[in-house]
Amino acid sequence: MTLRRQWLILLTLTAVLAVGIHSVVLGSLINRYFQAYTTANYQKNLAQIKQFSQKTLMEKSYTIEQLDTQLSSYLSDPILRIRLYDAKGGLLADIGGAEAAEGMMSGMMEQMMSGSGARQVDSTPVVVSGTVLGRLLITRYETVGDSLVNAKFRDALIRDSLCSFGIVLVALVFVGLFVSRRMSRDLTRTASMALDIDMDKQANGPLSNIREVRVIQQSLLELQSRLRLRQIGRKHLVDELVHQTRTPLTILKTHLEAMQDGMLQITPDVMQTCEAQIEHLSSIITNMRRMLDAERENRPLHIETFDFSPFIRQILSGLKLQFGRKQVELRLLNQNKAVLTTDPYLLSQCIYNLLTNAYKFTEPGGRVRVSYERSGESFSVCIKDSGVGISPEEQGHLFDAYFKGSNVGSDSGDGLGLYVVKQNLDRLNGSIQVESAPGQGSSFLIRITDGRRKYWPSRCKTSTGTGCRHHKPSAAHHR
Repeated sequence: MTLRRQWLILLTLTAVLAVGIHSVVLGSLINRYFQAYTTANYQKNLAQIKQFSQKTLMEKSYTIEQLDTQLSSYLSDPILRIRLYDAKGGLLADIGGAEAAEGMMSGMMEQMMSGSGARQVDSTPVVVSGTVLGRLLITRYETVGDSLVNAKFRDALIRDSLCSFGIVLVALVFVGLFVSRRMSRDLTRTASMALDIDMDKQANGPLSNIREVRVIQQSLLELQSRLRLRQIGRKHLVDELVHQTRTPLTILKTHLEAMQDGMLQITPDVMQTCEAQIEHLSSIITNMRRMLDAERENRPLHIETFDFSPFIRQILSGLKLQFGRKQVELRLLNQNKAVLTTDPYLLSQCIYNLLTNAYKFTEPGGRVRVSYERSGESFSVCIKDSGVGISPEEQGHLFDAYFKGSNVGSDSGDGLGLYVVKQNLDRLNGSIQVESAPGQGSSFLIRITDGRRKYWPSRCKTSTGTGCRHHKPSAAHHR
């Protein structure tokens, strides 16, 4: 059964019950009031008839016609007949006998057909100063409620109650149809919104004016927004993982091709570079389980203390062959020892992505320079190239996901490299600055705060500030 039909049935039953109770209670009160009024009016007429009869029998000045006329004025429901006798039993007046019988026949027939209309005769002596002057006989309905006027009043009350009940019922049916149509329309629209969300379509449409339905619709729209954000997050995650796999695969491919061509000898350094890229791929595959839950937090930071000099040299060693094939000079400007405490995996991703970008947008014969510097607790890495450069208008969007500059040409990149750099540096409480101009190359400056005092406070000599114990990062972090 539809909600609309249930609503109409409930509304109709409520209307029937309410109008029925109202009609019964109100009708009963009105009928009781009318009967009380009729009884009081009868008692008043009876007293007046007795007073007139006493006066008539004492004075004996009324003619028969005058007597009949005066008594006829008291002949009203529930009084049916008035007879006045003198002290000797002689009939002085008989009002309502043969004359009123025909006039009241139809009403009497109605009373008899309904099973009511029983009559009784009240015999009252007319006494003045202890002397009986005559007798008054009044024929009336046995009860006031059986009177013709009361019967007609009850019939009219029932008829009017039924009429008002019908009018109210018709009005409620029309109102119920209108309200149920609006409710069913809003609920149908809500169900359509839920179906659109389930079918991955855009749910839209005006919100309902009914508060409860509107709350449901707003909840559905919020759910749709959360689902879309989750889908976008999952897409970003997948694209990020795909992007991360390209660099180690490219390095491995370049080294293998060089070995096949006899351009590269298998040395311990070359093997270490290839092993590092394999470890990198293994780490990426392990992190792919994050794709199953887009709302799950990022992998926890793996903080290590290491010497940045061999760390950066190993990264450059893995990319040097690739740069050499394009005839782009890749040079590390300084190799001094610099102990750093941070997550080497995230930092290596940042450096790899920046170097990959420099490789893509630097023409053959160009150069890429890498330098680093430590100043107190601050550590910076600068990667500068002589590539095509970036316009000032586009520099504000460099770190947006999927953004590609107007000078990328036919490059097949996915626009996630610098986005990943920014995300990683945010997790490391670092920052990145860019200086570039079209045709003049680009310079990216990474700044991070050394985490020795934050992560290893017990290892640092706080009294003298002369240093901190450290260890080398595992090969898995040398990308």
